[in-house]
Amino acid sequence: MKSKSMRFRWMSNLKKWVVNNMCCVIRKKNKRRERSKDLESDTPDKCEIETSVFTNLNAGAKLSRLDDSETEMANLKLENLQRVTPLGSGGFGRVILVQDKISSSETYALKILSKQRIVAIGYQERILNEKNILAELKSDFIVRLYKTVKDDENLYLVMELCYGGELSKLIYDVDNLNHTAAKFYTACIAEALVYLHSKGIVHSDLTTSNALLDSKGYVKLIDFGMASKVTSGQETTSLGGTPDYMAPEVILNKGHTTAADLWSLGVIVYNMLAGWAPFADEDDNDIQTYHNVLNGIDDVVFPDYIENMAEDLIRKLCRNDPAERLAAHDIPTHGWFNDFHWDDLKNRTMKPPFIPKITSAIDARNFDAEDFSEESTYPNTDDVSRWDPDF
Repeated sequence: MKSKSMRFRWMSNLKKWVVNNMCCVIRKKNKRRERSKDLESDTPDKCEIETSVFTNLNAGAKLSRLDDSETEMANLKLENLQRVTPLGSGGFGRVILVQDKISSSETYALKILSKQRIVAIGYQERILNEKNILAELKSDFIVRLYKTVKDDENLYLVMELCYGGELSKLIYDVDNLNHTAAKFYTACIAEALVYLHSKGIVHSDLTTSNALLDSKGYVKLIDFGMASKVTSGQETTSLGGTPDYMAPEVILNKGHTTAADLWSLGVIVYNMLAGWAPFADEDDNDIQTYHNVLNGIDDVVFPDYIENMAEDLIRKLCRNDPAERLAAHDIPTHGWFNDFHWDDLKNRTMKPPFIPKITSAIDARNFDAEDFSEESTYPNTDDVSRWDPDF
């Protein structure tokens, strides 16, 4: 039994996490299906420019070029980006598919972040950190950041567009994946983690929703809003993530390292093979989910159809002691991957188990768009422009 003081500290941590990171989860869950249906009947208006999104882009918007080697990026102008359709939303803004009006074959994911929301919650440092981390990442298994823009109201990130949508959508569409498919997606994520962890970067919010399929069917990690950069022996105390995938040390706010990402990967592997997350509460009660996580992987029932070697990998990734978890660079040598050709994956010559259907440069069928019409409930602030000179 936990002492009263320990239980109080634990509940305080949970309250802090909910306040800081769950600002729009309920709204997203309730409106996802409704908005998706509405969009199907709203097709004629999808290619019109949303003037409220692009207000002030032409007047005073500051452009930052992050990759001079790409000519098309150097020549890209924000006023030439035309809104096509929404792709998703989060606590600070939304992501929309945009098309270059000069070169119609060029499309991007434009992430729009509200300065008012960021300042109200005190996430200025976290947003700048996300931008800086994304700017240095160049991996075939991580989404690319091309440019950043800002105006008086918003911050804008021009991102690589992954047409395949979330890995979670693929999993839930088929209930569960076969071992060959799950092995492929696990390997993609493992490659991304090897790259990140070699740079001392902890993703801290690794989920199937933050793993997108590109047009070829390969996985790319997104959403580095909770990411941290640590040196050897250091821990990050950033409290956040998605309940079903959070490692025990994150829930307890003890400080965590790259090992927290390995726990999350173990949850993803189980989710792909079983069709549900191992620690998720059936009634979507986050508090009970946290209890399940702290109880550990030994209390989780594995379906008979999960192979022994796959179960072994999951258990080695989801050990309660972070020091005992399998490291990302050791995953290729695990027995589950004995018949897997890692070089083919790295060279992108391996045939993916699923290739997204894409009929045009603006085909967004694999995304569940969110409702962006609801106004922010965050209080007004006097000045939201002085903290981002380097964005």
